[in-house]
Amino acid sequence: MLKRISNIAAPRALQSLLLATCLLLAVATATAEEAAPIAEKAVVQPALKVSNPASPIGVHIGDVLTRTVIVDAPESYKLAENALPKKGSKHEGIELVDVSLQSETHAKQAHYILQLRYQVFANSTYPAVLHLPAETLALSDAAGNATLEIPAWGFWFSPLVTGGTLTAKKNLLPEARTPLIDSRHDQQLLAAFLAIAVASLLALLYINADGHWLPFMGGAFARAHRQLKRLAKSSRPKTAAEEKKALVYLHQAFNQHYGANIFARDVQDFVTLRPGFKGLQQEITQFFEASNQSLYDVKGRDSSQVIAQLVQFSKQLRDCERGVA
Repeated sequence: MLKRISNIAAPRALQSLLLATCLLLAVATATAEEAAPIAEKAVVQPALKVSNPASPIGVHIGDVLTRTVIVDAPESYKLAENALPKKGSKHEGIELVDVSLQSETHAKQAHYILQLRYQVFANSTYPAVLHLPAETLALSDAAGNATLEIPAWGFWFSPLVTGGTLTAKKNLLPEARTPLIDSRHDQQLLAAFLAIAVASLLALLYINADGHWLPFMGGAFARAHRQLKRLAKSSRPKTAAEEKKALVYLHQAFNQHYGANIFARDVQDFVTLRPGFKGLQQEITQFFEASNQSLYDVKGRDSSQVIAQLVQFSKQLRDCERGVA
């Protein structure tokens, strides 16, 4: 009996399986038939999709608004760049500042992405409704042309300041005084540097100047140095008489410092009396020896060279006299 029941159940299961298979084939065929017209319809006419800015409120002067336009069309349709909205065009104070187009083709379908960037230059003292302008796109095809309309998009323009000039004047804040910088320390430094500069200048004048218009500059050797320089620069011939005159200038300066007539034997006493000249003791001794030869020797010498040497020697004596040697 069990064997009979199993023989009856097997044909029934097979029938159920065949029935389910037929139903699945019927559903798949119907779906394909419905999808085929839709696919054929998708490539027949161009389609347009527009994405406007996210918020239509709170737009101020200078803001840039971007709208993206997507066009899907059969491959035979072409969107020419010269048919796009013109960059720089203006409408109600809104200027088209940038136009960019990207395109790609896939499965005989053309896909265009157009980006339009508008900048707001409108001026209003109160909130107002403005619009991104409506645009027209033209697509060309061998069989004919197609036109797509981009609708206008409205938004609220918000002024930075409400009201006119009077309102702006009322909102003006008084100018705050610039805080002063304490410059006393800088002034003290400046005064110190100026004092150092003046002192340095006076020191240079005191060391190098030949004049006697400053205190402590009119010493005997300073005067002798000026006289010797004038004698050396004079156009007169440098004779033995001129040489003796130069020697006399220095002898007078030595006598004035020593307080009496000084000779070669008195050099040690002179240096003891005037310690500032101790560094030139040897040169002073040589000067007196050369002076004796010049005054009492009958042999002639190059007087021009002797006077030049006396100018240099008198400068050294002047520096010792001023305490700067």
